Amino acid sequence: MSRSVSRVSTILAALIAGLATVTLIPGPAQAATAVFLKENSWPTGYLGRMTVTNDGVDRMAAWRVEFDLLDGTTLDYSWNAVVTRTGTHYVITGASWNASLDPGASTSFGWIVSGSGVPQSCLLNGGPCAGNPAARDARPPSTPTNFRSDTQGNTFTLRWDASTDDTGVVGYEIYTGTGSGPIATVTTSHSMPIPPPMVMTFGVRAVDAAGNRSPFATLGLGTSPDVTPPGPATNLRLVSPSGGYFTARWDAPRDDQFVAGYEVALDGAVVSRVGGTTALVRLGYGTHFVSVRAFDGAGNLSTPTQVMISIDPGPSASATSEAPPASQF
Repeated sequence: MSRSVSRVSTILAALIAGLATVTLIPGPAQAATAVFLKENSWPTGYLGRMTVTNDGVDRMAAWRVEFDLLDGTTLDYSWNAVVTRTGTHYVITGASWNASLDPGASTSFGWIVSGSGVPQSCLLNGGPCAGNPAARDARPPSTPTNFRSDTQGNTFTLRWDASTDDTGVVGYEIYTGTGSGPIATVTTSHSMPIPPPMVMTFGVRAVDAAGNRSPFATLGLGTSPDVTPPGPATNLRLVSPSGGYFTARWDAPRDDQFVAGYEVALDGAVVSRVGGTTALVRLGYGTHFVSVRAFDGAGNLSTPTQVMISIDPGPSASATSEAPPASQF
């Protein structure tokens, strides 16, 4: 059987089986990332921060971040960077004191906007702000530990012990079980007015310089023991192949208290535990099974959601060449 007929047969078989068949083409390496965090928000705007990190082995002579702000959002004030605007498109370059970065170094700049739009189509030095997944940090930080609260006067404070990470934690996001976005992004603890008497759950997760998010540590106020697992994740899909990695995305399920994170497995082996609804999965040629299970603060696991994918190396690959390994990260 010819190579072309074999490849067509593979695609037809994949379509019949409901698989996704793609040609895996490595993307250009980019050893730099720019991670956005919304540090504080209010009804008419928010305060944002972006951290640029040089993950490479050479000095970065200069950096340039560009993105779009849509939904009628405008950037009103910024610091630690030089900002130019053309319509909805913004270009940000380093100031005189942070324009260059040594290997492993990071710098941050911030802004205040009117509106709710967040950066879209973000580029760093012409490449994706997330960097090339094959060259970037793909491992999320550990879950914060010893999550607790204390009250002094009229002040309620949330505290936790720091997470660990192979490249360094840049902040912590705090959520409540009733909100869709973080109520704060901080570097240590968080203080607020004493909450009203009600049943509620707080969650805190760590964010590293590459934008990986740890599972949540949770703290319930007035909650009963949690014995009910979350619902299953939905709409699981694999997108954006680059350098042997795919981004797995899914829609968050519901839980009676708080979804703390997701356990991601490749071909039956757990490869990551994350606190967001995306994860990097490294895939080689062939057919693979990627599954996701949600878990809550008590460790209750949902039923798994699974997707199958068949990766074809393309007609230019030698029939005798060795496929890249689907190694864990």
